[in-house]
Amino acid sequence: MMEATKEEVFNACLTVLSSKITEIKNSIESVKESSKNDTKSSMGDKYETSREMLQQEINRLEKQLADANQQLFTLKNIAINKKSDKIISGSYVKTSMGNFFIAVALGELNINNSKIFVISPVAPLGKNLQAKKMNDTFVMNNKEIKILNVY
Repeated sequence: MMEATKEEVFNACLTVLSSKITEIKNSIESVKESSKNDTKSSMGDKYETSREMLQQEINRLEKQLADANQQLFTLKNIAINKKSDKIISGSYVKTSMGNFFIAVALGELNINNSKIFVISPVAPLGKNLQAKKMNDTFVMNNKEIKILNVY
């Protein structure tokens, strides 16, 4: 089984976020279209309620879009080639519990049949990993976790 490289993980994160941003933008356009069509076919209170619900959906999607754009900005500002023995933002970490890329909160990615969890440095596990080095151990949720490698 081919191990995923740090660059592959980073590029996969960029792809996931770019797709997410495109999807959200398409959803916003779709809801705006529905809103225009609804305007033509509805009257009175029903129209106001429907319009308000569509506006709430647009607001929710715009917040998701802002969050996704912020994540993309954060990701793009990670110095991917920076070498560090200690775990920092941008580190790809192998532990006895799994592989982690410290960047933004994206969750689980599957790259070259490897599960990699992309987590934020401010997440509980991200905070636990910060500044640790290879062969360090720490306890989280009553489990001892050993750091096998830091890239």
